[in-house]
Amino acid sequence: MDEGLIKKTPNRGVFPKVLVSIAMSLILLSLEFTSLIYTLPIMAFVAVSRREDGLKVFLPTALILILRSLYYSWGMENLLLWVCLDLYVPLSLLVAGYIWTISTGRLEKRLFLSILPAFLATILIGLVFFMDRALFDTFYMSMKDAFAAVMENTLAVLGIEADIDFLFLMVSVTVGVFALPTIVATACVSFFYYESRRHSRETALDDAVAAIELNTNIVWILILALALFLLGRFISMPLVLSMAFLSLVVTMLLVYSIQGFSVLMAWIKNGGVNMKSTTLFIILLMIGLLMPGLNIVVLIGLPVIGLIENFFNIKTRRKK
Repeated sequence: MDEGLIKKTPNRGVFPKVLVSIAMSLILLSLEFTSLIYTLPIMAFVAVSRREDGLKVFLPTALILILRSLYYSWGMENLLLWVCLDLYVPLSLLVAGYIWTISTGRLEKRLFLSILPAFLATILIGLVFFMDRALFDTFYMSMKDAFAAVMENTLAVLGIEADIDFLFLMVSVTVGVFALPTIVATACVSFFYYESRRHSRETALDDAVAAIELNTNIVWILILALALFLLGRFISMPLVLSMAFLSLVVTMLLVYSIQGFSVLMAWIKNGGVNMKSTTLFIILLMIGLLMPGLNIVVLIGLPVIGLIENFFNIKTRRKK
């Protein structure tokens, strides 16, 4: 990927573009259905600019996020905890995006470095709750009260009777398990968007995607996490540990989906089919989001292909 082929944004007039990028990101963040992709305008700016210009958008956005979180959490008990939890997703995505834009080398190495802060933050939050049960109980009860205040009125209007405690437990478990995988999935989408913008006139991106090859020993993380999660079915295990192991399993399956995508891209290139990686990505994304039934094939097929590639070299086989 030749940096010389990339169009550079001149220093003159860069600050208006910085302000527009930050403003668009904050607008996306404020809208519930677009909050997870709020880093796209920032990464789009860096994609057509210089790597060193990244701090001009990433750093101010991080400061705004922190001030915004402090404003909404001010006066609450355990202020620091609330701020950390409020910043967990947006700041994880922002840090991941910044690391991706400044890092170089193979895509799999950059992916690991980018999601590492989110992974460490997840472990840290889990350890805090695991070691301080009183803090966890206080936080859990405050969230359940807020959830009950909203859901009781909603369910009453709909004429539905439900156990609020059980319903909140299910929601909490779902959020806890899928928080990290959601961050990883969203980060991967933003990374791919960034690379497609930065190398829109090159074929090097397709070659780099087809060349993704995870370390074969990484599969032991998936095997160990799955074994520990299944062990919880036979022995007494704290719920937070079961959630952590399941979250790690889902995250690792997502990582192997990336390798599965790489295998598909390699098959397409080896078969002589003229299709860019961005086109393949959009097709799979549309199938996964808009086609019930077929989306299961994508969700299961990609990690399975990635896992098979981990043990057998199927990437180099040409399409018949």
